[in-house]
Amino acid sequence: MNWQPYIRASWEIVMECESRSQLFLDEELEAYLVHMMARNFRKRDFPPEIVCLEFSRARSSEDFRQIGDGCLFVDAWDIRRAKLVNRDYYEKMGRTAYVYAASVARPMDQLLNRLAREFSLLSRVLRGVKPSHV
Repeated sequence: MNWQPYIRASWEIVMECESRSQLFLDEELEAYLVHMMARNFRKRDFPPEIVCLEFSRARSSEDFRQIGDGCLFVDAWDIRRAKLVNRDYYEKMGRTAYVYAASVARPMDQLLNRLAREFSLLSRVLRGVKPSHV
């Protein structure tokens, strides 16, 4: 599969998000967002509908990372948001998923730990994709 079109489109979206939000990420976080978006461009079942159930199914660092990524999309873009959860539900679940992903990885993955710490910032940057007048 040729990933170049997805990576380029994702890079353009992240650049637009940073510009609109006036929040600029370092290269490591910027690259993560670009590749996260490219990985999930064509997935139809992403993000999961019931996040808490995904935790019981997760077995690997990759599984937990996917949960974190899904929560980041929902938190930033209000897509597939459950109706009966607190406003900070997806942020809390996403942070937790990234921490689990980091701790399951051997050796412990420092980037995933950083994603947990910077979740709110990443979400605010991604919100920049929506025009501010909407």
